[in-house]
Amino acid sequence: MYIAKLAITNLRCFRQTTVEFQPGINVILGENNAGKTALLCALRLVFDRSGRLRPDVPDFYQGIDDFMKAPKISITATLRSSTADTLDDKALVATWLTKLDAPWEAQLTYEFFLPDEEVPAFSAACAAAPSRDQFFRVLEQFIPKYVARTFAGLPENRLVAEPDALAKFDCHTVDAIRDVESELFAGTNPLLRTMLRQVLDHDANETEILDRRRQFRTLTQDARSNLTDRMNLDALFELAKDTGAADGGTPILRDAIDEDDFIAALRLYIDRAPFTVPATHNGLGYNNLVYISLLLASLQFRASVPRRGQNAVLFPMLVIEEPEAHLHPSLQYKLLKYIQKRLSPEKTSRQVFLTTHSTHITAAAGLESIICLSLSEADGGVHVAYPARVFGESPGGKASRNYVERYLDATKSNMLFAKGVIFVEGIAEQLLVPCLSQCIGRPIETHHVAVIAVGGVTFKHFLPLFGAGEDEPLRRYALRRPVACMVDADPARKAKITNARRQKCWPYALHRDCTTYDYFPVSGVVTNLQAMQGRSPGNIKICVDTKTLEYDLALANAQLPLLVTPSCEHEVDLRALTETPATLPAPLQSLLAGDGSDTLDALAACPDIATHRFATCYLLCAEGAKGEHAFVLERQLRENASKPEADRKSFVCPDYIKDAIQWTCVFTTPEPPHA
Repeated sequence: MYIAKLAITNLRCFRQTTVEFQPGINVILGENNAGKTALLCALRLVFDRSGRLRPDVPDFYQGIDDFMKAPKISITATLRSSTADTLDDKALVATWLTKLDAPWEAQLTYEFFLPDEEVPAFSAACAAAPSRDQFFRVLEQFIPKYVARTFAGLPENRLVAEPDALAKFDCHTVDAIRDVESELFAGTNPLLRTMLRQVLDHDANETEILDRRRQFRTLTQDARSNLTDRMNLDALFELAKDTGAADGGTPILRDAIDEDDFIAALRLYIDRAPFTVPATHNGLGYNNLVYISLLLASLQFRASVPRRGQNAVLFPMLVIEEPEAHLHPSLQYKLLKYIQKRLSPEKTSRQVFLTTHSTHITAAAGLESIICLSLSEADGGVHVAYPARVFGESPGGKASRNYVERYLDATKSNMLFAKGVIFVEGIAEQLLVPCLSQCIGRPIETHHVAVIAVGGVTFKHFLPLFGAGEDEPLRRYALRRPVACMVDADPARKAKITNARRQKCWPYALHRDCTTYDYFPVSGVVTNLQAMQGRSPGNIKICVDTKTLEYDLALANAQLPLLVTPSCEHEVDLRALTETPATLPAPLQSLLAGDGSDTLDALAACPDIATHRFATCYLLCAEGAKGEHAFVLERQLRENASKPEADRKSFVCPDYIKDAIQWTCVFTTPEPPHA
């Protein structure tokens, strides 16, 4: 049994939203104010029996437009059977069932509403001045009269769920803003003390426990005698006689020390050789881990039938906001793996729900676990995306899913958090695009755009995440992000003979000899991506250059010395070419001649020979160390941009890069069709 979905109405940013979950761990992502905390709040309202959570006026959906009707918060949780269920599971929810066929389903509905007898007064108060401000002022007046009820089965039946059955669900929450030291060590019933009581005499039967308690009393009596024998109690209590306090009875000291007193006196220390330090001096990150591990242990003990009998909980669950707090990346990864390990069959927790801004946790969680929330630009509501569901069951879909799952590391998983994504082929583009965005006045950092290097031409595997899949119904699960693919054109030609293969072709050589060759201005990769663009909901743009990044940089900035870096082969000769474009240094002439028999001939026939010759030489000189070259070039461009305008070299960003940046920074994602 697991919580399969929540249908949320009128809670915070949720007007009417359904969120689906999977068994085990669920990792909830989203920008700030996208609804992550609100979703956990909805879970707690249904399943947290501590009574600490009660909605208030700010918890109502702020876009309510019916100003005469008392609003209601409604949350329906659907429980669904799984292969690991026991007879106790179905027995617990027998009166809650809404679907009897396998997998069976049951429902719990939490409602926070104004009782019927109070509704006429509410409507009358709103009618005096029907406006949004008046509506919420009236709501604030009536909120103390609101009641909360949890109904079992179909909500229209109004069958109140049994408190004993609800108590079988044990929801523990770790808040984003938490003081773990206080939770662990302070207060009347700190977590550490609670868990020490749980593990006391865990290996003993009743007879052994009684014997151990007698031994404890003997030991404490000896300790009390040792202490009291050192005290002049007569002198102390003589004062009581003088004040008249003894008239009500003579004060004496007796042994009142029990096991719990000793447990309370124990202090947690951390053995960190060669030192042992109090846990209060431990780092916040490690204390967070201690706290979460003890919470998991607590869930396990509370679900233990041998320990708690009929009081054992049946469905323990853990809710954690931002588990990455105070943890360095490797510990984030280790924590998530630990939580996954402690799920069923041990039943430390049936389900775990956590929110995160950590790409490390996202990368470790696996695609199946991820739920992405985003604010809808159309109506201000919340869109829910499920990245694992967009690929479908076709062989191509499965291959893409496996690829993405394998390569969704801490850098690439940033695409799940960003408001826009630019996919590029390699490290050179990844280094230069942020700098170029500054040059055109559209800094991608400001617009929360991620630049993701796919390591070649594997764009097709990632695009289904954003709605470019073959199966249109699956698009409703996709992320709503503007996406640009910056792709090298890589023009080619193929001889008109049997079994001929494509060969690279310079842009200026296209269509020179159509009798001998077939020409392809863009590669097959580009053609396929353009087809995927056509199958998207309109949020994907394929941005193609003339040949490659370096070629187009030089084409847009002909003879610009700023482009030349020490990483370029023939650096001196390349700089000489920028100064005297009409003269081709001998080493560069040899370089062009060695690239192909017709390169020089094709250049000679090019109307803009000087520009394309520089671009060709620049590409050939830079391609041997693209990453290093891009690194130095990025620094040179930033230094140039920081200079006073009078000293600044004129630099032009290639059009296709400009298109990609503007698309992802300005574009508004269309609403996909509803299934």
